[in-house]
Amino acid sequence: MYSKSALRAKIRAMINELDEAYIKSSDEGIMKNVLSMPEFRSAGVVFAYCSVGRECATRGIIENAAKQGKTVALPRSAPQGVMDFADSSNGLHRARFGIPEPDAGLPALEPGAGDVMIVPALCCDAEGRRLGQGGGYYDRYLERYPRTVTVCLCRERLLQEKVPTEWNDRPVAFVITEERIIKTGPVSGPVGD
Repeated sequence: MYSKSALRAKIRAMINELDEAYIKSSDEGIMKNVLSMPEFRSAGVVFAYCSVGRECATRGIIENAAKQGKTVALPRSAPQGVMDFADSSNGLHRARFGIPEPDAGLPALEPGAGDVMIVPALCCDAEGRRLGQGGGYYDRYLERYPRTVTVCLCRERLLQEKVPTEWNDRPVAFVITEERIIKTGPVSGPVGD
């Protein structure tokens, strides 16, 4: 079993080695699977993130959600690992870490019943345990919204047998790869020791 830092290094190396054809085809398959989810289709608000680099692409998902008349909320990061979400329909600007986010002056949106949150990860496993970049932003945020329907995007080639967890790590309700939709079960709180 890898430590989180060792697994991050391993996965980052694997991501760098993925060929562009696979990146493109897996992005298309992941988007198709997300858009087919009843939870996504019925959501009033989709909490997403702007993918950067070789992350699973979210642009098509965001554009489809907006075309369907859904509100698309994107994260805004603040110091000390704090973040919130705001409506992205008025445009975005580059902020901390070079990631596009909504204007700081917009009111924060909070996930409610029937909303869906797409959570980023380097990789995850079929039990919904995810490995993020290490900042803990989403785990801290989701601690306040334990009943939020969470979805993690993961390329099939990066799906792990088991991702190491700590007491405050929050599993996701769905893992979406280009090949399948894995329902991991209801999320009721942290996993791990």
